[in-house]
Amino acid sequence: MAIVFGCVATIVASDSLPQDRGASGTWQKLLKLRTIASVMHTTAHPDDEHGGLLAMLSRGEGARLSLLTLNRGEAGDNAIGSELFDALGLIRTEELLRADQYYGVDQQYFTTVIDYGFSKRLEEALVKWGRENVLRDVVRVIRIERPLVLIARFQGNERDGHGNHQTAGLITQEAYRVAGDPNVFPEQIKDGLRPWQPLKLYMGGVRENEDWTIRVDPAIYSPWLGDSYANFARAGLSYQRSQNGGRNDPQPGPAYGYYKRLASNVSGPAKESGFFDGIDTSIMGLFAAVKHAAPANAPALLGAIQREVDAAIGAFTLQDPSASVPALARGLTATRDAVQQFSSDADAAYMLRLKEQQFVDAINTALGIDFTAIAQPTGAAEPTGPAAAFAPPLTMDPVVPGQSFDVRLRLTNRGSIDVEPMGFTILFPGAGMGGAESGFPPLKRDQTITRALKATVPSNSSFTRPHFTRPSVIENRYTVVDSGSLHRPAVPPAFLATAHYRVNGVRSDMTVPVTRREAQLPYGYAMRELAIVPALAVNVSPRQGIVPLSLASKRVRVQVELTNNAPSGSQGQLALKLPAGWKSEPAAIPFAFARPGEKSRHQFTVSVPAIENRDYTIDAVATVNGQQFQEGYDVIEHRDLETRYLYHAATARVRGIDVKIAPGLKVGYIMGVGDEVPAGIAQLGVQVQMLNAQDLASADLGTFDAIMTGTRAYAVREDLKTYNQRLLDYVKNGGNMIALYNTPAEFHPNKLSPSPRAHDAERDHEGRLRRLGRAARIEILQRVGQGLHADDRDARSRAAAADRRMADGDLRQGPLHVLRLRVSPAVAVRRSGRLPVARQPAVAGEERLEVTACTSRPSARGRG
Repeated sequence: MAIVFGCVATIVASDSLPQDRGASGTWQKLLKLRTIASVMHTTAHPDDEHGGLLAMLSRGEGARLSLLTLNRGEAGDNAIGSELFDALGLIRTEELLRADQYYGVDQQYFTTVIDYGFSKRLEEALVKWGRENVLRDVVRVIRIERPLVLIARFQGNERDGHGNHQTAGLITQEAYRVAGDPNVFPEQIKDGLRPWQPLKLYMGGVRENEDWTIRVDPAIYSPWLGDSYANFARAGLSYQRSQNGGRNDPQPGPAYGYYKRLASNVSGPAKESGFFDGIDTSIMGLFAAVKHAAPANAPALLGAIQREVDAAIGAFTLQDPSASVPALARGLTATRDAVQQFSSDADAAYMLRLKEQQFVDAINTALGIDFTAIAQPTGAAEPTGPAAAFAPPLTMDPVVPGQSFDVRLRLTNRGSIDVEPMGFTILFPGAGMGGAESGFPPLKRDQTITRALKATVPSNSSFTRPHFTRPSVIENRYTVVDSGSLHRPAVPPAFLATAHYRVNGVRSDMTVPVTRREAQLPYGYAMRELAIVPALAVNVSPRQGIVPLSLASKRVRVQVELTNNAPSGSQGQLALKLPAGWKSEPAAIPFAFARPGEKSRHQFTVSVPAIENRDYTIDAVATVNGQQFQEGYDVIEHRDLETRYLYHAATARVRGIDVKIAPGLKVGYIMGVGDEVPAGIAQLGVQVQMLNAQDLASADLGTFDAIMTGTRAYAVREDLKTYNQRLLDYVKNGGNMIALYNTPAEFHPNKLSPSPRAHDAERDHEGRLRRLGRAARIEILQRVGQGLHADDRDARSRAAAADRRMADGDLRQGPLHVLRLRVSPAVAVRRSGRLPVARQPAVAGEERLEVTACTSRPSARGRG
């Protein structure tokens, strides 16, 4: 047995694309082997990237491709679920990684900044993030990845629109200038990084009639993809469903894009044919590319690598990609020799190590190596006998510290070249098991070997969680708690399995995550990375609560959900830790579970004798055999995406609020993709009724003081569209309707809004929202048909600007106004009194909700 502490460079995804396997995949690996070209593309958010260009560079030209995305899109909307903020950031990260598979991205990076919402100004982004913070991160990533060419998606000026976009363009240009200077961010040099000066810098977004350097057409056809690069990239972009709903609209070519060269350390013409013009990207040009003098033995060593690459390409056939393997094995040996010979030149050795991994990847693909490592319950037997093919496969839950389980390993060779298995290694936190073995027979074509290893999770293992966190959604940068994963999309899988083998006498290997099988019937089974979770998860709801100070009897209802993950079950006691003088009923609740995956919900009523306008905390504590559990998690799980776990303390924060609500208010709520607005309104003492299809069809809507449609409701509620006329009639009869954020794709103002013609803006603002009292923060975001944007410097300037526009009548022209309402998840109203919208903005809360307010006149019912 061998204890292993390291990790290999490439982790093979268990769901690789068909185009990355077989003859097509082998050919693309050979394209990468023949060049040292590398490019980094920079953007602001997931889905900003020029996917067609990326696919053409990586899959068509063989360039090593990295993508640097400043943030994870935490402030976007969500078309596939109720997750927002950090949870949405995890979703969009996984969506981007899925899209990256199509683009051919070799390495994805992120900075530590967070998407804080829509911004029209570069200055706002630089202030919120800190200009030097962003620059430091981008410089560090450039020094890590060391690309020859930088391509900025954005320009760093007003054309980019969003302030985050402008920042991405501007900082890329600044980072290009300083990344090669060891005196800039010298702490990075002390940490082991080396300065790096990319050879060329380009920016996108240039128009045909402007001064451009390169014109590209990603819509050209790729025979090995069976489609154009642009269309193949669009298929990847469609996986970013939280933003685009999964739309995929293939288009025929041409589809020209224009890029301008902003800086270069190599000579080149005014008009170039490609991004690497003027750079010798052949293997023989390695030392010229890093601008180092070539050692005397460089021609011989690099020439040996080049010859074997050429030989592998010459031997490649569609019928038998593995015919390239003998040459690839010799090339791998030559590359390893060169790494040792040039070890004193760190830049050359870095490029050669990348080439070494490319050889390994090419060998695995050409051989059609299929390696899986699937976790199973200890002692579980695989189905056997005539009916085995019809038996349900073994499933597995996440594991907890101290738990034992089996890992079934399977290695298959599909190539015509024999391979010699050498053993398996399983890596997990703090240790490993397995190692070199002997006695394996050679694996001939289509032969398979299997092994079952037993593993135990160390009792002190950390849970599988993001390597970044923040204490509040008002923070604009993450704190990184695992420096080893800094700038990476996610932490490495908790468990890794490696198959070691020889081919033509040359050592090679393949590493994959250890996965578990999860039932998603009736749609089959999904493979998930095996994660480590606590034996007991404690989730509290609401996480933020309010108590109106005007209430005579003050109470808070707290719900606690327990999830058992311990394989043998658990039992214990649940209680609340309360502020001094507060009491809960009941004082404690016993619980018991028999198997993993079981859940239970418990409710406490907390009596509050006195409360002020400040934060109080209520902590839920579950005790099992003397061990306390005070943490829970949200499972972020969606189709085609890896499951992630977002942890949070089992704490409810409660605040007293000076708010007065008219008695007897009743709000109807039409839920969309999911949000917590109804619970927030209910905490104010307002009666909230969820409206279903039958209610929309026949209920007396006139009994509601206001009706709200939830986020993206028009995208997911066909009944809402079907009975929309009843809502329009409700508004015409004096009702108040508020529609939370929808996109133009699902909400057509001229068809669905009550009054598509011009109307009195100030009166409408007052009438639209006064039912719910004073909202936490409302600012004019955009008037449909005319781009009117409110400044976002501070509340005073926004109010003054809105007053001037109101006085000038500038808000009275458009058919519909789109407002932005920012409100804490548990607080729909901050203070008492009515809100003359845009005249009295209040302090921003912790949840952003886009609001399209739809009403034609104030209510005549007399309540406010």
